Amino acid sequence: MTQQAIEIETGRVTGLRREQGITEYRGIPFAAPPVGAWRWRGPQPALPWSGVRAAERVAMPAWQERNPMMGVDEIGDDCLAVNIWVPEGDGPFPVMVWFHGGGYTSGSPSQLLYHGARLAAAQQVIVVNAAYRLGVWGYGCFPELEADGNLGLRDQIAALAWVQRNIAGFGGDPRQVTVFGESAGGFSVATLLATPAADDLFQRAIVQSGSADMVLAPAEAEGVSCRVAQALPAGMTLMDASARDIVKAQRAAYSSPVLRGLRQSTPSQSMVFMPVVDGDLLPRRPLDAIAAGCARDRAIMAGVCRDEYHLFQYAPPFNGGKQMAALREVADAAIFRRFMRALPEHGEAAFVHYQEQVTPDPRRCNLDWFSAMEGDNLFRVPTQRLLDAQHSAGGQAWAFQFTWEAEMLGVPLGACHVVDVPFVFGITDTPVGQLFTGGGEQAAALSRRVQQAWGDFARGESPGWAPWPAGAELLGREQGMAPILDEARAALWEPIIPAGDPAAGAGGAHT
Repeated sequence: MTQQAIEIETGRVTGLRREQGITEYRGIPFAAPPVGAWRWRGPQPALPWSGVRAAERVAMPAWQERNPMMGVDEIGDDCLAVNIWVPEGDGPFPVMVWFHGGGYTSGSPSQLLYHGARLAAAQQVIVVNAAYRLGVWGYGCFPELEADGNLGLRDQIAALAWVQRNIAGFGGDPRQVTVFGESAGGFSVATLLATPAADDLFQRAIVQSGSADMVLAPAEAEGVSCRVAQALPAGMTLMDASARDIVKAQRAAYSSPVLRGLRQSTPSQSMVFMPVVDGDLLPRRPLDAIAAGCARDRAIMAGVCRDEYHLFQYAPPFNGGKQMAALREVADAAIFRRFMRALPEHGEAAFVHYQEQVTPDPRRCNLDWFSAMEGDNLFRVPTQRLLDAQHSAGGQAWAFQFTWEAEMLGVPLGACHVVDVPFVFGITDTPVGQLFTGGGEQAAALSRRVQQAWGDFARGESPGWAPWPAGAELLGREQGMAPILDEARAALWEPIIPAGDPAAGAGGAHT
């Protein structure tokens, strides 16, 4: 059933009436399609329409590899749009703006994993899922083309600015906006905290399995973009190549590591598209800016899943199709070489540490050592650094750790990456939610607890546990709080991912 039309800056729009009194608006553009001369430019104003637009069809996912399992099949340029879920009532409602994950190369705000109706209804908040350009379109660096750069980040800022200008028409409060996201969405949230152009666009931030150091120097990003251009068919350039040719050419960029976080010690082996510290839109590494106080006036909640990397190590849909029998045949010497590639300056010490500290699950194999290390490298240590930076700058911060164990397609994955998302969106009983949580009343009860914490935080309250540095609240079958890193693990990682360079953060908050 359609609803009465509301007026926004580009015209009148109606939505769809859903369960629990929710009205859903699909595919409302916040910017024009980035085509033609605008392919490598920042987002342009959305085009107005006449009459009433029925917001009943989601926008296409941004250009990427097709992935029907993730709900990404039809892809195209007309991607810069939002999906909105509005609860029943008069408002004004707090607003929660979600940025999806997918390693900055895949994903869509319209995936069933991110359906916002139940979160909106349970917590009386407006949920907004926003798109952004991915891969070389979003994070390419082309000085020779006079391109704007950081286009995915610019898209996210444009979406937040659109919310500020339009959300009151849906009953939302533009002075009470929380940005939240998971994986690349979590990296995005942490980056937005350090982006001056986003300073006045949100008041709170939730970082799920994210970090404030997933960025590149311009030279690194230019190298990635050059590899994409060189992989195009003969005679083609990035200006005239088809989108499909560019998608294929992106694969060539994954073969060369990049220096994540502007440091030598943590080369990124496959994730090569990231925001660029360009000295302009993103003036400095987000971790340094946060330590200097740029987010002091905004509350942060950040956390991890206990066994993040098991998803990429052991789940066939995410590990290149490798089955457990083949993974068990990987020799310890080969695992050692993986450590050395991931941590060139510290791989040997890390290999010894994880052999001593991690007892592989007999249902998996010795790759548990590498999985534990990569979970720390990509998520746990950077999350601790983010929380410490916010606390040391005098800002508010809370921490959490999901411990709910998943089993996917018969493979035990522990509390792996993405396991948190169904609990946040209240979809543990849906097919995609059951894939990660198993479903059942215990999962539903945890989801209600998680949604309450996220909703309370969005309303400007405590999520219900002690703030950092008291520890991370356990969200699973366990109760209580625990450190993100124990003393031995913290000592190992201090020289690899340093807590921070005081000189790097000397500039203070944004002005």
